[in-house]
This record gives sequence, C-alpha cells and structure tokens, in this order.
Amino acid sequence: MKNSSFKFQIKSHLPLIIFLLFYFFIIGYKLIVFSAPFFDWDESINVQVSKEVIENKSLVPLWQGEPWLDKPPLPFWIFGLVMKLTSFIRPEISLRIFSLILSIIALIFVYSNYLKAFTVTEAVEKQSGIPVSVYNLLASLTVIITAFTPIFLQRSQIVNLDVFLLIGWLGYLLFVQNFWLSFVFLTISVLTKSLIGFYPAFILLAYNLIILWGAIRFKFRKPKRLEKPTLSRLGEPLRLIRMAMIQIAFLSIWYIIMLFSFRKNFWQQHIIETHFMRVTTSIESHFGQRTYYIDLMREQLGVFFWPSLVGLAIVILSAAKNLSIYLRKNRIRDRSLTMDQVAKLLYSSFLLPWFIFLNLTKTKIFWYLYPAIPQFAFLAVYPFYHLSFPRQTALTGKRESSLFSHPEHVSRSGFRNKSGMTIILIMLIISYLFYTNFLKTNFFTTFYSKPEDYYDLALFAKEKCDSLSVLVGRDTREATKTLESMKLTITSTRQWGDHPSIVYYFGKKVNFIYQTPVENLKKNECLAVKSDDSQLINNNSNEIKKFNSFSLYKR
Repeated sequence: MKNSSFKFQIKSHLPLIIFLLFYFFIIGYKLIVFSAPFFDWDESINVQVSKEVIENKSLVPLWQGEPWLDKPPLPFWIFGLVMKLTSFIRPEISLRIFSLILSIIALIFVYSNYLKAFTVTEAVEKQSGIPVSVYNLLASLTVIITAFTPIFLQRSQIVNLDVFLLIGWLGYLLFVQNFWLSFVFLTISVLTKSLIGFYPAFILLAYNLIILWGAIRFKFRKPKRLEKPTLSRLGEPLRLIRMAMIQIAFLSIWYIIMLFSFRKNFWQQHIIETHFMRVTTSIESHFGQRTYYIDLMREQLGVFFWPSLVGLAIVILSAAKNLSIYLRKNRIRDRSLTMDQVAKLLYSSFLLPWFIFLNLTKTKIFWYLYPAIPQFAFLAVYPFYHLSFPRQTALTGKRESSLFSHPEHVSRSGFRNKSGMTIILIMLIISYLFYTNFLKTNFFTTFYSKPEDYYDLALFAKEKCDSLSVLVGRDTREATKTLESMKLTITSTRQWGDHPSIVYYFGKKVNFIYQTPVENLKKNECLAVKSDDSQLINNNSNEIKKFNSFSLYKR
C-alpha cells in the first residue's frame, strides 16, 4: 500500500521532477564544462568572506581579517564548510553546484506553496471534476516561469545569499504548524538577511490576528452557538501567534549578543546603514525611479507580466470578498468554509507584501526583486486556474460559472475537455519558454563572468608581490567623493574598490586607494592602476607587466 502510494506521488509530480532534473543537469553541465572566474562584486565577496570565516573559525563575517557587520554569518559558514569539504574541487565549480542545489530546493518550495494555493486535494478533484494532474501542471508552470526569469537563472549559477532567504521564507510558511521545523527555516532567513528574515513570521502574525479578531467578534455575537470544533479553531491562531512571538524573541538574542560584542559599530553598520539607510536613502549610487521594481518585474517576466496583472486583480478581489464574508457572517458553517478561502489567499499572496515594500524603498538593486519573482510567476498562471474552471462558492457549495463555462450547467466531460485544453495551453507556454532560453538566446553562450584584466593581474601579482595596493579608477574616486558629500555612503563603501574579486584571487591583503597622489611604495610592494592613471605613479616604481586596461608596478 505504501509502495503504491509512493508511486502515485511520483507520478502526480512527474512534470516537476522531470523539469528539475533537466534544470539541474543542464546548468550543472554548463558550470562544470564552461567554468569561469567568480562574478565580480557579490559572488566574489561571498566567497572571500566564507573562506575567511572558516579559516579563522570566526563567528562573525570577516573581510580582509576585519569584522564585516553588514550581514549575519550563516550562509558564509555553510559556503565555507562546502569549500572545506570539497577542497579537491575548484570552488568555482563546487560552490556554484551547491548554489544550484539550493535553487532546486527553493523551486520545490515554490511548487509546494503554490500547489496549496490551488487547493489540491482529492475532495477538490471529486467536486470539480478537474484531475489533480491539472493543478500539478499549473504549479509546475509557476516553477518553470520562475526558473527561467533572468534574475533567478543568474542566481542559480552564482554563489548568492538570496536563495537562503527564499528557502527560509517559504519553508516557514510550509511548516508553520511545526514549531521546530518552522523555527529552523526562520533561523535560516534571519541569519541570512537579518531583520527582513523575520518577514514570514510577521506575515503569519498578521494573518492569525485577522483570524482571531473575526473569531472573537463571532464569539461575542453568538456565544451560545460556539461548539467544540469552533473553539478548537479559535485556539489555533492563538497557538500560532504565541509560537511566532517565542521564535522572534529567541532569535532576537543574536542581536543582543552582537550589540554587547561590537556595541556602537554593530548598531551603526548593521542596523542604521544596512537596514534603515537602504530604505530611506539611495546609498552608493543605487538610484532608480519610483517604478524601478515594477519596470524590472515587467522586464523579467516578459509576456507573462500582463497575465500576472490579471492574476493580481483576481487575488485582490478574492481577498476583499472572502475577508468581508469571514468578518461579517454569523453561521458557524459559513465561517468555517470562508476560513479555508482566507487560508488559500495566504498562500496565493504570501510574497506580495515584499514587492509592495520594495517599491517604497529608496535604494534600488536588481537582486532585491529575487524573492518576489515566484509571486508574479504564480499570478501569471492564476487566471488559467481561476477563469477556466467552475468553482465552489464559499457559502453555498454550489458551482459558480467561470469565464468559459455556461452559467447554468457544465457537464463533467466538459470539465475534462477544458482540462485537456488547459494542458495543451500549458505545454505551448513551456515550449515558448524553452524557445526563448535555448534557441532565441543561446543558454550555453550566456556567461555572467569571464577572465578580465583584473583577474589576470591578481593571479600574476600573487606570485610576484608580497603585498598589493590598487588605485581605484578615476570615475570611482570622483563618484565616491560626490556620494560622501551627499552622505550617501556607508562604512563598507571604500573596502571593495572597483573589483573586490582581486582580493580573492590575489590571496593576500589588498589595499584599495581612493586618494591621489599615491604614497611611495615599500620594497616588494606592488601597485595596480588603470592605464589612464599611469602618470600618477612615482619614479621609484617600475612597471613589471601591463594587462590591457591595467598596469602593475613594483618597487
């Protein structure tokens, strides 16, 4: 019996399994065969910090031996441990394959979450006449659209922190009934991105407060009609509220420890600069117009952006309708039915508040959109589910007509025909996605990094120089001065230079210089400058090698 049940589960989720295997092997093949240097900026920073954390057995992130208080430590511990355990494999391969595995896990969570939003149960299939396979296909389509958006595709191929955040958020929602499992996922998100990691706990708190408020109003209006099932349902939101508050309180201990350990530095760098300044100001040249994230989402989804707006309208109308019914109706049966509809709305709009919040922030960075992509991929698919099939009304249990069904009667065979048409439409959409990513744009010739001049310079200097200083480019020097005069920089602004990947590939401490004239070099010390700054170098230094746009000098 168990074996047959397992086979049924495999068969029902077969479209997802096939796609994820394809996604893993096609990207894995590319990462191994076409291995490239670490992507400048966030990927190389993540790898260098992970390396230092493990080598120094540090409990806080380190950058060139100094505490880097912008980020919590969890992803760096994990990446550093992977580097240690796979030391026989190039980190450019091992860490990226590990990131790909994390992306696969995130996609499985996306699938599980939005499968719940489609309310897949045997009862639903019997009542509607729609095969469960159709719901599985719709959830799989959500995953495929998510996986092939440019940002998600890029994040699946580089070492990043955002995937930990998405896993933590969705894992918390999926396992919220279990205190310890949900706590594990909340810990992952909080110790990855700090305060925004609490997002799922606060969303569930708000949701359960609404449920509790409605139940309390009902209790006082109809006290004699309360039954044991109703009382138990009243206790459930109380349990979840208490659970979330305990989890938040426990994770807050990390902030207390960090405040006692680093005092003002932690408060300034982690709380003020990393969180509040990014919301209230456009720090470090991350400017953008008010519609930046809306325009970016349209760019990411392409043709799927417009149906996602239809799906968004449906979700908003459904939320208004069901919340109104839940808070207004008096009958126990009515309220039980509507609570299920409200729960469905939780899964279908869980990531939407994050997208709304992004549009209110001043700092515009493209990868901040990453956690919101599955939400709009689902919204793009949602109209197919909501408009193509008749559905049960929340209060009567009778079938309503859909956009494509006769208002009075639709036969079961009619549902099956519509299911077949939906499957065909889904297959056409999947074909379009594959055409866009593998024929129109060659997947195997799209790279996010390649050997650049600064990469060759760092490897050469590693063998020839005891220490290395790098004069950042003229544009960067001028931009930094301007931003500092506008108070749009943070403590870590000057520690990256133009190319932080130089630190990883040089393997020793690198001094980034933002001011001229450059001081005299010490013996065996090297200085890297861009070619158009060569006239700034003192006569006591000799050029030992030129790398197109860079020159390396040594005393």
